[in-house]
Amino acid sequence: MIYRAYKYRIYPTKKQAEYLRQTFGCVRFVWNQLVANFNSWSSEGPNRPMNEKILKDTPEYSWLNDVISYALQQKRIDFDETKKQFFNKSRKTRIGRMKFKKKGIARDSFRIPVASMGGQKSIDLDNGAIKLPKMTTMKMVVDRKFMGTAKSVTVSMNRVDQFFVSILVEEDVKVKTGVGRSIGIDLGLNHLATLSNGVQIENPRWFRKSQAKLRKEQKHLSRKKKGSNRYERQRRKVAKVHLKIKNQRSWAIHNLTTAIINTFDTIIVENLNVAGMKKLFGKSISDAAFGEILSQLEYKSSWYGRTFHRISRWYPSSKTCNYCGYKMGDMDLSIREWDCPNCDSHHDRDLNAAKNILDEGLRDIYSFTSDELADYRRGEEVRHANMDAFFCEAFRLSCL
Repeated sequence: MIYRAYKYRIYPTKKQAEYLRQTFGCVRFVWNQLVANFNSWSSEGPNRPMNEKILKDTPEYSWLNDVISYALQQKRIDFDETKKQFFNKSRKTRIGRMKFKKKGIARDSFRIPVASMGGQKSIDLDNGAIKLPKMTTMKMVVDRKFMGTAKSVTVSMNRVDQFFVSILVEEDVKVKTGVGRSIGIDLGLNHLATLSNGVQIENPRWFRKSQAKLRKEQKHLSRKKKGSNRYERQRRKVAKVHLKIKNQRSWAIHNLTTAIINTFDTIIVENLNVAGMKKLFGKSISDAAFGEILSQLEYKSSWYGRTFHRISRWYPSSKTCNYCGYKMGDMDLSIREWDCPNCDSHHDRDLNAAKNILDEGLRDIYSFTSDELADYRRGEEVRHANMDAFFCEAFRLSCL
């Protein structure tokens, strides 16, 4: 059993949209009150009790009773869990203090359990409709249907005022048939991904391609008076450019990771320090979305029974000869091809790194010796000589 989110766009009426915006504001208000109460702690005494029920019973905040009560309750539950993790000393990475959410900056969303909606019957996939508590039925565009049990519904609105529902579903996933093929993947900026079988995926540079248009729209925005109708119209134009970049990136990465999962049993990557790379290369790393690629490969591998492994980030994959194992000295990033002084082999930097990542990962997983690793690799090449072409075709079809 796994949990998967299905996202659908909804089209509320003008009155329904106003009610959803009101609920977003109330949920944000409850969160901010909980954060303020948490920050008011002192050594002189404990915090005063604070939850959504106390706020709703306060005459000053009686308007909180007008919105969906389950949304306020879930936000308080989210805060309690965040607070618990804030004090959790066993976490590998500590999280920061809870922050206030500001209108227009924080993401507008709220979550409610499906049980509070009267069960799964409130979600009509056949007719494209959904019924939320205290609301009439809303139109929903269904591009794919789910077969599992719906657990919760998250309603959200993006910066261009489009509304969505994300339905969390518990479902069974059929494990994919094994193909007996392994792959090493080297992520980069010249090529988004270089596979150890020689396939190279070009880096689309989604943000860079739209940068000129974004600059133009942002320049127009800077000349508008903040709070005016013209400012709001231009803000939406800027948001639409960002939304298009986001959708292009998401579509391409899902196609790439799905094609890899469908084609290979064992996927081996490098354990990259993405946060550190962003400090060095800035928007280029953010545009390539290395973190999202690795995350998708990891959770899709767990869904479909594939083996996903990260090798150490300190392994010198780029400057180690894949043929003889000779290790070069310092190698500048501008060097994209090099010759091994020991065996005279000519290497493409990224392809050589991908092959070394594959070999190192197989050694980590199966504890292969050098001879056993060579036999394993030769066996794969003989048994699956046409798999490289199969991956290219799978990736091409997934992009249609």
